[in-house]
Amino acid sequence: MPSVLQDLRFARRILVKSPVFTAVVVITLALGIGLNTAVFSAIDALLLRPLPGVRAPNEIVQLYRSWPGDFKYGSNSVPHYLDIRERSGDVFSGVALWTFAQLSIAADGRTQRLMGAMVSANYFSLLGVSAVKGRVFLPEEDQGRDAHPVAVVSYNTWMGTFGGDPLIIGKQVVLNGQNYSIVGVVPQEFKGIISIVTPALWVPLMQFDQVRPGSAADFERRGNNSNNVIARLKPGVSYDAANERMKALVAQLRAEHPDDYKESGITVVRQSDAGIHPTMRAAQIGLSSVVMAVVMILLLVSCVNVANLFLARARDRAREMAIRLSLGARRSALIRQLLTESLVFAAASAAVGLLVAQWAITLANQITLPFDIDFSAGLRLSPIVLAFTMVISVVTTLIFGLAPALQATRPSLIPALKGEAPAGESRSRVTKGLVVAQMALSIILLVSAGLFLRNLKAATAADKGFASDHLLVAQMDPSLQGYTRARTEEFYRSLMERLRAMPAVREVGLGSTIPLSLSENDTHAEIPGYVPAANENMGVQLNTVSPGYFAAMGIPVKGRAFEAQDDSAGRRVIVVNQRFVDHFFGGKDPIGKVVKSRGGEHTVIGVVPTGKYQRLGEAPTAFMYFAQAQHWDAGMAIHIRTTNDPTALIPALRAEVAALDAAIPLSTVQSMEKQLGIALLPARLIGAVLGIFGLLGLVLAAIGTYGVMAYSVAQRTREIGIRMAIGAAPGDVVRLVMRQGMSLVGIGIVIGLAGAFGASRVIRGVLYGGGENDLLTFAAVPVVLAAVAMLAIWIPARRAAAMDPLVALRQE
Repeated sequence: MPSVLQDLRFARRILVKSPVFTAVVVITLALGIGLNTAVFSAIDALLLRPLPGVRAPNEIVQLYRSWPGDFKYGSNSVPHYLDIRERSGDVFSGVALWTFAQLSIAADGRTQRLMGAMVSANYFSLLGVSAVKGRVFLPEEDQGRDAHPVAVVSYNTWMGTFGGDPLIIGKQVVLNGQNYSIVGVVPQEFKGIISIVTPALWVPLMQFDQVRPGSAADFERRGNNSNNVIARLKPGVSYDAANERMKALVAQLRAEHPDDYKESGITVVRQSDAGIHPTMRAAQIGLSSVVMAVVMILLLVSCVNVANLFLARARDRAREMAIRLSLGARRSALIRQLLTESLVFAAASAAVGLLVAQWAITLANQITLPFDIDFSAGLRLSPIVLAFTMVISVVTTLIFGLAPALQATRPSLIPALKGEAPAGESRSRVTKGLVVAQMALSIILLVSAGLFLRNLKAATAADKGFASDHLLVAQMDPSLQGYTRARTEEFYRSLMERLRAMPAVREVGLGSTIPLSLSENDTHAEIPGYVPAANENMGVQLNTVSPGYFAAMGIPVKGRAFEAQDDSAGRRVIVVNQRFVDHFFGGKDPIGKVVKSRGGEHTVIGVVPTGKYQRLGEAPTAFMYFAQAQHWDAGMAIHIRTTNDPTALIPALRAEVAALDAAIPLSTVQSMEKQLGIALLPARLIGAVLGIFGLLGLVLAAIGTYGVMAYSVAQRTREIGIRMAIGAAPGDVVRLVMRQGMSLVGIGIVIGLAGAFGASRVIRGVLYGGGENDLLTFAAVPVVLAAVAMLAIWIPARRAAAMDPLVALRQE
């Protein structure tokens, strides 16, 4: 211990004695450590951290309806949930239902649209959540339709919407046109089942009719799968046992309801494995792995740079090491001392790196979504993140400190004592090896970043099946203010007439969902004459639209679009996309053919091109459009095609809605280009991160190459002086240094390209539609890196060529 303390004191003196060297090392490592810490904090928040504010989250499982094919994670109906709750008491201590719900809230004289949640009364008790003010829902609030107009609000809603009102309990608010009483506030740390999205408030399931006006029958429909179900395992019950019990339950339900359970089942997923949603889990892991691998490569590049700096400094300390060895010091003691110095450098770098990480985390936590929803990335320096920082700091010490320590403690004693020798040929080999490694790592880093950025650009420009320019969208739902269907129809008709009369408006249409948003809706389809393949899922995605929708979206229609006569009294009609035609009609003209869906037969009247509906990278997907008047949906998104900047129309849109009814709130009012940011947000964030990492890697590679070549030239001062004394021209010296330096760069590039090709195969799964072998990226990155390396080598080469031979010989 006294020896270790002595080594620590000596290391501290070394740091203070060489402030410039210390600053360069600390900043270089701090960038690598800090960015690794920030990325790991994101992985911790998305993939590793248990649900905040929930008791024993490891006991929570999610239950999904499964269907043939790969559709394993479907939603649940209320009757299905009730059956599970009543028949699974042997494996679950509780089963609860929850679902997001758009709510219109009027409080303190203003109306706004918020994302809330509708839950069974046992939702909070199952999760082990108590109120910080008031209470959560009571068991009796799970009985009696529309009998419990109460709400529990989130902590942020209490602080934001209600200004932290200490008298919040008992306060009356108007939700969807009905009076509700606030009975409780949940703790700030509780976010719900999806930790990055917090509902503004929660209302009981028994208020279904008011939360979803006009959908009262859906409460009883076993096929209305639009809810999520969670359960808590009983003590001592394993996940596998719960899975087996659900299989037995499905068999019982299939016997009782053969039509509803003929092909479906129940999928049990651990909450820790569900994340945002099981269907997104693979993408989350894939993208996180790519970013983590890239930032690790950046850290390795930083370590190589620092190792080169320590090797360069070892030459200056060769005489010190030789004296210590001559006086009887053990080599192991010297290695321990040098590693202790490296550890002190790493500790200082980790401290600064935590500041870098905190800065990056703060930026990430400021990200918002274009929704009226409480979104928070929730990144923080948690204990596991701090432990990760500590581990990578120790590993970093070994990476950049071990090779220089081994080399520094093995000098040629006599020449070193005389101060005559450089570090030796073995050190030169180590230095050259580090240059090659740095080039190879930089190629992998830059190619990975380049592939993703190029692919993201291609995805942005890809055909989405509609024209996104000059398009304004906004969501509204008059039924949330108590409007009947007739009154809602009149509201929409008047609003669209007012908008069409504006010179800046070309066309207006309504759609129940916005393409490439987080909304998804599907229904079973049956096509006469088509025989489904074994285990084929016949659920097809859909949208409910009004006349004018296709024109507003810039979607060409072969056949005809919906018209005013396609109302509830007319023949039921449908428009399908080309993928639907290719798959179900063999590519033949479907006009006049019949599709059975949504409770009846629909005649195909039009075909539209296949577009993108959920994700930009999705495979071609069958899609159906239904007429709004024939399948009524009060909550719609208005799509307005303008002649100029669509955002300039926002004030006029708000004014027209207010003129009809100031109590109807608008939400998600923005251009379609901004709306597309939802689909591109994860990729854009990762693209920005990879772009920054790639740029940092390029800078570090340039600095590292310059440092190595400058050190190499300094070592060869006498050799260069002799060459110039016997007649070598400055150009010869430049060519000599450039040739030797670029040969190392070339070897590193070749190795790096091989590694980048392998890396591209790994990241293929997270690119939009492949593109992992983009030739332009593979060609451009080596050229750019070689040009930067050439400049970094040319500077010390030019300095060497300008050297006075007499001065060089005298120095040696």
